[in-house]
Amino acid sequence: MMQSRAAKLVIAVSALALGACSTMPSERAEAPPLPAVWTDAPAGAELPVTDWWRQFNDPQLDVLVDEALTNGPSVQLALARVREARALSYNTMTRFLPELTAAGQGQYTRALEDGVLATASGGTEREQMLGSYGPQVSWEIPLFGRLEAASAGARANTMSARADVRAAQVALVADVAQAYIDLRAAQASRAALERSAQISDELSGILATSARAGFASEADAADARRAAETTRTRIPGIVIETRRAENVLAVLRGLAPGTEEAATRAVLARADALVPHLELAAAPAAPADFLRLRPDVARAEAQTLLAAASVSDARNALLPQLNLTGSISVTDALIGDPLGAGATTSSVTPFISIPLFDWGSRFATIRQRNAQFDQSLIQYRQTVTQAVAEASNALVSLDQGRVRLNSAQAAQEAAEVTARGSRAAYDAGIQSLADRLRSEQQLIDAQLTRIDAEAQQARAAIATYRAFGGGPTVTSSARN
Repeated sequence: MMQSRAAKLVIAVSALALGACSTMPSERAEAPPLPAVWTDAPAGAELPVTDWWRQFNDPQLDVLVDEALTNGPSVQLALARVREARALSYNTMTRFLPELTAAGQGQYTRALEDGVLATASGGTEREQMLGSYGPQVSWEIPLFGRLEAASAGARANTMSARADVRAAQVALVADVAQAYIDLRAAQASRAALERSAQISDELSGILATSARAGFASEADAADARRAAETTRTRIPGIVIETRRAENVLAVLRGLAPGTEEAATRAVLARADALVPHLELAAAPAAPADFLRLRPDVARAEAQTLLAAASVSDARNALLPQLNLTGSISVTDALIGDPLGAGATTSSVTPFISIPLFDWGSRFATIRQRNAQFDQSLIQYRQTVTQAVAEASNALVSLDQGRVRLNSAQAAQEAAEVTARGSRAAYDAGIQSLADRLRSEQQLIDAQLTRIDAEAQQARAAIATYRAFGGGPTVTSSARN
């Protein structure tokens, strides 16, 4: 009979919990108005944002990115935080599951000074030992939407951690591509500068010989030497930039600089490698689809859900709490035949807790949590507007970088025409070697300008994909 009543009580309490009103805030994170189109985006079909670095068509860059995504510490840390968040979420949800424990105890009694102990059968004994054991159950009933709030907070916590993984992947791929572009641009610039210094040395030697013969001034020869040494002063900075880029690539891949395999070092040290180029014919996504790609926006949204769950938790603190405890106890005689041996008992005890005299503190906590929730909504909108601004800035840099690169390429083509004409004139004997070397120097200067413009354009493309949340396909470990 007691068990039947307990079952009815549990059913009634469960129905009350399921029918209880929610204490979660009704407000949701809503983005501010977005532009209909990007102002500075090229007109064309939207481009895929996954595996975007493969559009550089550079196999070595593909290898470096794959190694970084596999071994990079930043992504590994983010994935570990996802596992931590899932464990924490599971722990939060288990608070509302019944707790089952097993308990056992014994009681030993001995009569002293010729005393006796009564037995269950009516006899007497000098010593007795009674043992009892059985399960005990405790359950806090999740009334008034407590389970909903806990579930929402757990999901938001995991959602935030997954957004951090995506952010780490986006940043890692962009950083690897950026360092690789810096490395190739530095190597190409160094080769051009060394060629420029060599030409200046040849020009200086010609002018020095002409000065001794009386056909040129010593000042011209000295100026040529100055140009050669000035060019050489730029090479150490290029060497530093080259080594920095190599070290960055190693660290991003989880390696100590200088510990890469010999084959990798040989490929990275190639001085004749070109600066990779990536042409974007359109924006990676329209403004309406932009927000779903940004991991920081997803994380900001998750923070609003966490804040909402915190508000619900504070509101629930004003409401009653109901706990059910139950037990089944079996008592056996271990020594003798004590009274109460052979009995089996069960009990169910409801416990209701209602706050009475500390509502001032509880209301203050609710006001605090409401203010924090409002801050999270403001922060979400601010994150969205900053993301739109970042994407817009990246697109205008990409667009103007294309203009700069086109002009640099046209300038180099013109310099190549001039250099070819100067070589032909020198071979025909109608132009001096000094004039030919000057035209070669102008060509090298145009090449340096083109190399810098290519690197700037590649960096702008990388920044664009970073701004649009471009990265690899989400790994199963981060998605499940």
